Amino acid sequence: MHKQDDMVLLKFGKSTFLREVSASVNNGYPVLVEDVLEHVDPGLDPILMHSEFMGDGGIKQIKLGEATQDYDDNFKLYMTSKMPNPHYPPEVCIKVTLINFTVTFEGLEEQLLGDVVIKEKPEVEKQRDQIVVQMAEDKKTLKGIENLILKMLSESTEE
Repeated sequence: MHKQDDMVLLKFGKSTFLREVSASVNNGYPVLVEDVLEHVDPGLDPILMHSEFMGDGGIKQIKLGEATQDYDDNFKLYMTSKMPNPHYPPEVCIKVTLINFTVTFEGLEEQLLGDVVIKEKPEVEKQRDQIVVQMAEDKKTLKGIENLILKMLSESTEE
């Protein structure tokens, strides 16, 4: 797929991780983050949330960390995990597309039970989907309130 491209292979925890991702975003190189556990580096949130914007001169840019980078449309981000059946929190699930290539008995059982629920009780599956979305919205609201409280505290101590 990206054989002829200069794919960048990274792992979370590498000291130059964000710098290499920034360079790849700028140059349009695909990035493969290997061995991802159930925690995803929050430094990738602008990429996962597609927070690109048009900067000066109509150039697409993205803010990574403290720096603003030019965003090349050829940039792609892939993440792999060796975990047999990872359970990511809802805030991660809404930002990514999960593809599970592993077939284990437990994973197959979980998928089949999910299919049975969809077939027998579609309202339960719909309710589950609504709960996942609501949890993500609530987390975003909570973060906004936390930021507002911190801002108000910092302003009140300055006076």
